[in-house]
Amino acid sequence: MATLSNVDLEKEIQAGRLLTGTDQKMVEGSSYQLRLGNVYYDLSENGKRIELTEGEKVLIKPGHRVVLITEEEFNVPANMVSRVVSKGSLFSIGLSPVATYADPGFSGNLGIVTQNFSNRYVELSQGEPIAKADFSKLSKPATKLYNGQHGFQAEIWPIKTHLQKTHSEVANDRRVFSEQEEALALLPEATRVTIRRLENRVLWLLAMLVLAISLNGIALYLVETKSHLLDDFYGVLGSLIASGIVAVLALVVGFLGRTK
Repeated sequence: MATLSNVDLEKEIQAGRLLTGTDQKMVEGSSYQLRLGNVYYDLSENGKRIELTEGEKVLIKPGHRVVLITEEEFNVPANMVSRVVSKGSLFSIGLSPVATYADPGFSGNLGIVTQNFSNRYVELSQGEPIAKADFSKLSKPATKLYNGQHGFQAEIWPIKTHLQKTHSEVANDRRVFSEQEEALALLPEATRVTIRRLENRVLWLLAMLVLAISLNGIALYLVETKSHLLDDFYGVLGSLIASGIVAVLALVVGFLGRTK
């Protein structure tokens, strides 16, 4: 199986084969740089189809999975196959890598699925090179040609939602823990530790608040049972005792939290 060089790629493209809607400047030594078109799908928003206006950019939100549609259209003959990989420059801004095929018989715009793993919004301009495609000749023409559904032509990107399950649907699986534990497992270790510390401190603070209210209640009850001349004295004393206990416990909790 031989991969076409830039010389063969240019000849094929000029003859209207392999790719249409191209720019000769995108041809490299053994590949063609695929450019971003004016349509994309946001899979994190139920496969929402977004058609861009002139000059408008693709916006990939943090954590979102999207399908980027190429400006070029493929027309892969039976005796060839195309390998597609996303450009390395996209990895550095937080987009996941992509490696896919355009099988013999595939025609139309190619959809490239990627996810924004960064904590920033990513903007991509129309016409931006997003992937590279090379073409290789097969030893013999394929007899089983691609005939699957293509999301761009259908205007609805096909998602196999039946494979996706909620936590409640798999909660009985022995490999699945509580929803909180599963959510924490997705986070870095340092973040998990910080969240657990905060939870423990909140519980301690709630306990101390209940204790302070209880002690003040007891102090007020004792005041009511004494003479009126001692009311102020016992009231102030009870509040000071309750506040002192809460302050000491707060200091202990803070110290223990720092030493863990």
